[in-house]
Amino acid sequence: MLIEESIRRQGELRNCLYEMASTCMDETGIRSISIKLKALYTDGFRHNYSDFFPLIVEIAKDDNNYSLDYLSENIEAARAMVEKDYIGGEKEFRGLYRPLSKLSDHINLEIGRYSYYSINEQQVKDLEKRNQTLQRDLRTATDELEKAQKTVSSMQTELIAVLSIFAAIVLAFSGNISFLGNTLSGIKEVCLFKTAFFVLLCGLIIFNSIFLMMYIVGKIIGRNIYARCKSENCTCGEDGAPACCGITRIRKRLPYVFWMNAILLIMVVVDVVLWCLNLNYWRMPF
Repeated sequence: MLIEESIRRQGELRNCLYEMASTCMDETGIRSISIKLKALYTDGFRHNYSDFFPLIVEIAKDDNNYSLDYLSENIEAARAMVEKDYIGGEKEFRGLYRPLSKLSDHINLEIGRYSYYSINEQQVKDLEKRNQTLQRDLRTATDELEKAQKTVSSMQTELIAVLSIFAAIVLAFSGNISFLGNTLSGIKEVCLFKTAFFVLLCGLIIFNSIFLMMYIVGKIIGRNIYARCKSENCTCGEDGAPACCGITRIRKRLPYVFWMNAILLIMVVVDVVLWCLNLNYWRMPF
């Protein structure tokens, strides 16, 4: 057989295989395709085994209307029909039994090889996907570990700073108390209003000193000691309202500081007024 004729018949065989892979054939379709195969396998034609694997790969793609299951079932049905005719004396498909048996074996072998290749390929893809997931988890764990290390280092710094500031608060409070005690002991012979004035003045200084230390601690450790306000900028009104002034903002955001200072200042003013009234009373002629 000429090479050109062999190539032509190999192409027709491919078309027959594509036809069998396109649908599940009934008995009439199986008979028709068997007749086509009988016409091909005449004059000593032998199919080329190396062409089958690329054809199987092409049929197995998801973007076409072919199916390896259809191909396998139809070629086995054609083989069974030709085998039945062979046993009966080859009345219809003379000379087709042996080449069709080889064709069926070769096609099924290539389908099996492709299935094995697909399984291994899927396993490789699964391993690659799992490897990517593990690498992503590793990067996440590494980032979290670095954040934890930074947090621990920051906590150590904050702890030292807080302890230092609280030590300063204790020292300031102790010094102020000592100062207050010395002041009271030195003015024990002074009138009551003068004593009250110095006591209130010392209390005002002690309270604001302690608050200043607490404010510094809050700034160092990044904690907010303000009371909650309706808006972040302390507008406390409708949209576009101006921000609160300094004293109003202190009253809203630091009410304990505002009212404590206000009470102490009021008591100082009242004490001074009473002190002055008392001096004027003793100076009046009787």
